[in-house]
Amino acid sequence: MRHEPAPRTESVVMPPGGSFLPALALLVAVYMGLVLWRNRRLARPPILGMDGVPIPGKTFTLSDGETVDYVVAGPTDPASGASVRSRPPIFLVPGADGMKETFRYQVPALARRRTVVCATLRRRLTHEDAFDRMVDDVAELATELATRGDSDRFVLLGQSLGGAIAMRFAIRYPERVAGLVLSNTLARISYDHVGLNRALLAPLAMATTRYLPTGIARVLARAWSRLEVWIYDASAGSQRIVDYALWTGPRTVPSSVSNARVARLKKIDLRPELPLIQAPTLVLKGPRDHYVPPACSHEIVALVPGARYKEVAGTGHCSHISMPGSFNGLLLGWLESEVDRGVEPSTPGTHARHGTEVGE
Repeated sequence: MRHEPAPRTESVVMPPGGSFLPALALLVAVYMGLVLWRNRRLARPPILGMDGVPIPGKTFTLSDGETVDYVVAGPTDPASGASVRSRPPIFLVPGADGMKETFRYQVPALARRRTVVCATLRRRLTHEDAFDRMVDDVAELATELATRGDSDRFVLLGQSLGGAIAMRFAIRYPERVAGLVLSNTLARISYDHVGLNRALLAPLAMATTRYLPTGIARVLARAWSRLEVWIYDASAGSQRIVDYALWTGPRTVPSSVSNARVARLKKIDLRPELPLIQAPTLVLKGPRDHYVPPACSHEIVALVPGARYKEVAGTGHCSHISMPGSFNGLLLGWLESEVDRGVEPSTPGTHARHGTEVGE
């Protein structure tokens, strides 16, 4: 009898980890959801007034319907409680993360002699002209405050990307700028002067800061400080930057928003227009800044007529946070010598001292 061979059956071999990968993807998705939920719930430390009390926040609706929040602080006449407005007010413009609290160490020191305005940046950046829209936002809010009694001319201080906004404003509205302060900023985005190692490490530092548990993120932030990566530096005030990164800055703003602001700046080169700036200009720089290197500031100084350059010794990209006393001292000294010349002395009792309430 002839026997037919039994039909061959092929067994399906599952690839190693075939059932593990979907589970891992689900776990990662759950973890990221929890991290983003945590970040959205973070409460930024408030900006304090000269009396140590939090300054009440205000809101302003822009012409296209978007609302931004801001604070206003300034000196008062002790006898009447009326604001003293003899000196040009100062408008503070934050960097890519866009939160007003980045200037929490500057507001009390500056408010002793002049009105200080500090606003968040818009979050909606859908139009191609979104960078110029941010410039016009400053003009809108300044105009509104001028109608309430503040001067129509003011000093503009911009940090990082905020410095680019300030330069564009000074070019477009020269009659409104009494002085220009550019802190760790750049006229165009370029990676020509950034070392390869730090350029590669910066995204890793951003990710570990934003998405890891706080304890681990803090340990790594201290390591980034020693290496001087991204916004971190190895100055005596480096812990302030660590606290800022974990509780005030990058964690509290979706990376998509800050990245969109940077993307708008990438399309612009301000250098051809910098010789048009007419206002007295101070360029403040952290010499240990490897994120926006000093070469970017030297480029601006060479192009802006009469610009002065000052270094905040030992600091990096966030000089105003790591060493606020040194930063504020340089800023206040320049304001007195270059902007406030000929201005009546402050009302008795409102005289400012250099520095800030934060020790170094």
